[in-house]
Amino acid sequence: MINVAKQIYGEQMTEKSKKQSGKQQTGYSSRLGWVFVSKDFTKETTKAVRTYGSLFNVSKDYTYFTPNTFYRNDLRRLSTLRWINAMSIDIDAKNGENEGMTLPDIQELITQAGLPMPSLIVQTPSKGFHIHWFLEQSKRASDKLIAHYSRIQTCIAEMLKGDVNAIGPERLFRLPTDENTVFHSQERVSFDELCEWFQLVQEQDQQEVHTYKKGFCKGYESLLKHPAVQKILEGVNKGQRDTACYTLALAYKAAGYDEKTAEAYLHNWNQKNTPQMRQIEVKRKVKSAYNGRFHAPSAKKIRELSGMLFSYVIWEEAKPREERTYSHIEEWESDVLAFIRSRGGKVSGSQRDLAEQITSSVDRTKKIPFATLKKVIARLEEQEILSKNVSGKGRGASTELTIVNELKAYRTQSDASKKEGQTPSKINGFNSNTIKDTVVGGTALPLSTGSSLALPKETLTPVSLPTSSTLSTPAPIPGNVPIAFVSALYNRGFVDGRFIFRAWGKIQLAFKAFGITYHSIAATDDYLRLSMDAFAVTIEKKGSMIAGDFQGDEPFLKYLFGTLKGLFANYRSDQLTQFVEEIEGLSDITLSHVGMELEDELKAVRVVDRELVETKLAEIEREQSARQRRRHYNNHSVFDLASSLNQFKLFMKTDD
Repeated sequence: MINVAKQIYGEQMTEKSKKQSGKQQTGYSSRLGWVFVSKDFTKETTKAVRTYGSLFNVSKDYTYFTPNTFYRNDLRRLSTLRWINAMSIDIDAKNGENEGMTLPDIQELITQAGLPMPSLIVQTPSKGFHIHWFLEQSKRASDKLIAHYSRIQTCIAEMLKGDVNAIGPERLFRLPTDENTVFHSQERVSFDELCEWFQLVQEQDQQEVHTYKKGFCKGYESLLKHPAVQKILEGVNKGQRDTACYTLALAYKAAGYDEKTAEAYLHNWNQKNTPQMRQIEVKRKVKSAYNGRFHAPSAKKIRELSGMLFSYVIWEEAKPREERTYSHIEEWESDVLAFIRSRGGKVSGSQRDLAEQITSSVDRTKKIPFATLKKVIARLEEQEILSKNVSGKGRGASTELTIVNELKAYRTQSDASKKEGQTPSKINGFNSNTIKDTVVGGTALPLSTGSSLALPKETLTPVSLPTSSTLSTPAPIPGNVPIAFVSALYNRGFVDGRFIFRAWGKIQLAFKAFGITYHSIAATDDYLRLSMDAFAVTIEKKGSMIAGDFQGDEPFLKYLFGTLKGLFANYRSDQLTQFVEEIEGLSDITLSHVGMELEDELKAVRVVDRELVETKLAEIEREQSARQRRRHYNNHSVFDLASSLNQFKLFMKTDD
C-alpha cells in the first residue's frame, strides 16, 4: 500500500507529522495535500490524513481512499481539491451488469479504446474493477481542469463499460491491498496525452454518418436500451423537457412502437421530470414526432440531454441480391476478384471468354455481362488492385489480369459482402462508440472465414505475435486507415487491427503536435511518406513480428511517436530553408504576390499546415525589410561618397 501511495502522491505527503515547533518555523505549505479515507463512502464516514505513516495505520480499518488530494482536512469537495494525481474509473459488476468480466476483458477494452496501459487495477468484492492511470506530473486543481477531467473520465467510462455516474476527481475508490490488486505497473501517463486521446475520440465522433430507413428498421429496438437514452428516461429538468420528450418520442417511433403506446410511456416518464410538463404538451410532442418527417432521434440531441458520449449508425436494408434483376457493380467486382483468386491470382484469355466463366456468387446461372466486366476491370485498375496486360489485337487479343494488391482486393470483397448481407454480417444497429467496430477515420472490417489475405511469402511458419494487445483473436483491420500504412504493418506481421489502430493513433498525435489535423495526413503524400519512414526507422530499432525481435507494444509505439515528430520537424525545416532560398531570387513584385497568396491561404477554412504558412509569411516580411535596409544603406552610401568628393574638391581649391 505504501509503495503505491508514494507512486501516486510523491511529496504531497510527508513520512511523519511535524512537531508544533517545526510548523511554526516552516509555516504553511502549498505543496502538501490531504488524503481522505472512508469506511463506507455512502455514509461519508471520512477521515483526512497527510502522512504516509497515518495512511498505513488507517488502511487496516478503512476501505476507501481519494487518489487526488485536498487543501482542507474537513471538507471533501471539488472546491477544496488541490492536486489531481490520477485518472480513475469505476467498473461495476452489480445487478447483472458486466457479469463475468475478467482482467483480460478489461485489458482488451483498454486496448480497443486506444488508451495507454494503466498504473493500477483493483478488483472489488462484487467482482468489479477500479482502474487508475497515475499522472506523470500532478496537476494543480482549477475549475477549468476539473471540468475537462470529468469530460475525459466520462468518455473513458463509456468506452470501458464503467459507471458514468461515478464521475469526478473528488471521488473515493477502494484502497489497494496485496489481495485485491490484480494489476500494477510503473507506467504513468501525462494529462496532455489523455487530452489528445479525448480529442481524437471527439473528432472521430464528429465523422458520424446517419442513414435512416423510413419506418421501423431492425436495430432501432436496441436504441432504447442504451445508457444515454436510459439516462434521459430517468427524467430531466425544466429547459430540457420539450426537447427530451420529442427525442424520446422519435426513439419509440423508430423502435416500432405505435403512437398511442409511445404516448402512454411518455406520460409515465413525465412524472419523473422536475417540474412535470402539462399532459397536453406531452401529447403534442408525440403527435409531432409521429406525423413529422424525422424517423429517428438525433444522436447529437441524445448526447446533449444525457451528457454522455453517444452515436449510432443504422443502415437501410437493401433488397437481397438474389431478388434483384441486376447486381451492383461493387458486387461484380467481388465476384471477379474471387474468380481470379481461385485461379491463383492470375488469369488470361479473351475478355469475352473470361466473362463466360465469371458467375454471380449468389446465382451461378447469372454470368457477368461483357460490358460490365470491362467496367469492373477499369475500376479495379484505377484502384491499383488489378494489373492488365493485353497481347495481340482484335479478336485474337489475350488479356492477362493479375491481383497486385491483396489487401485492397480483400477490402473490396469485404465491402461488397457486407452490402449483400453475406458474411461478414451487415452492421445494422446503434454504435455506442466503444471502438469495438470503429476506428479513427472509419469502420473496421471483420475478417471473414477463409479469406486469403496472406502474409508475405517469407512467413512460411507460424509467427508468434507477442503484442500485449493480442489477448484473443486478431481484431478487424481498420477500414479507413491509409492503405499504404496498413500494408506496411501487415507485411511485417502486425495483423491485429487493435495494434494498427493504436499505431495510426500515434501517427495522428505526432502530427497534431505540429497543428496538422488527421484529415490532412492521408490527403498529403509527403505526410504519408513521413509516416512510412517513421515506421521503417522504428522497425529497425524496436523489431518486427516477421524478424521475431519485436520488443512489445508500448516501446514500439512510443518510439514511433517520437521518431515521426523528429522527422516532421526536419521536414518542416527543409521546407522553410528551400522557401527562403527561392524568395531571395524573386523580384519585389513577385515577392509581394507570393505574400498575398499565403495570406489568402491562411483565410481558407482548412489550412494543411498553418504554422508553416505563417512562418513563410514572416520570412517574406524579413526579406522585404532586409531589401529596404539595403536600399537605404546604398542610397546613404552614394550620398556620403558624393559629399566626400565635394568636400575634397573644396579642400583642394582652398589649398590652392
